[in-house]
Amino acid sequence: MKKTFIAGLLLLAGTAQAHEVWVAAPSQLKADTVLKAELAYGDYPYVEKIPEARLHIFAPLKMINQDGEQQTLLQTGENYQYQSEKPLKAGSYWVTATYQPTFWSQNAEGWKMDNLPNTPNAVYCEQTQMFGKGLVNVGKQPVNADMAMTRVGLPLEIVPLKDPSKVKVGEPFPVQIFYNDMPLAGETVIATADTVVVKDLEASTGHREPQGFSGKTDSQGRVNIIPLIEGIWKIKVIHKTPFADQAVCQQSASYSTLILPVGKGLAKLPPKPEHHH
Repeated sequence: MKKTFIAGLLLLAGTAQAHEVWVAAPSQLKADTVLKAELAYGDYPYVEKIPEARLHIFAPLKMINQDGEQQTLLQTGENYQYQSEKPLKAGSYWVTATYQPTFWSQNAEGWKMDNLPNTPNAVYCEQTQMFGKGLVNVGKQPVNADMAMTRVGLPLEIVPLKDPSKVKVGEPFPVQIFYNDMPLAGETVIATADTVVVKDLEASTGHREPQGFSGKTDSQGRVNIIPLIEGIWKIKVIHKTPFADQAVCQQSASYSTLILPVGKGLAKLPPKPEHHH
């Protein structure tokens, strides 16, 4: 019975967050142009309106320039759409997304946005936080490689160890994972692309996203991503630790993504199939 219960908890832990966060922004932009970016939350690569009940979880998109200066983007249009206050000068910019720490507990009735004491008969609880980032290069000059390989300070962060604009199909692209400022060793990193996902859209919208890569980090938190097809790749890592107070919640879970264009992605996405529970 004990083994069955533990196995059930592990299954729940894997399904607590079927949705994830990533940054949808152009990798290349003309100089003196306003940046338009999207805070994506859902089934990759589809960007959709964020449910009103969850909107408060998200911080506004932020932008960091190559001098380390940070500014908050303006929310405009749909609730996931943002833009820069002014046209951007030539240079490289990180755009980051944050889903703030939020309790999720499950009981027989489903998921509730709360902790264990406030969820009757809860069998699992996870405090979730999510992060995403994407690089935008503005103007005709090359990507600022030093800036692209510098951490921006997300609690769980995927850091390129090579100029992202130099990545090629079939060649290793090294990244390093940091958790609370320390390299994260022995953690699984997975990756997929829009061009991979569309080969099995039913799986993706059924929360069984097809993957194009999986590998574990070494003792320094490094792993080589090997993109075997052109597309807009989403690299993802999940790290879970026991929550400090087990009476309040069982797991503290961090999710992080990095968008990495490799060649060209899809010119147009096919219609998203309906997901039947």
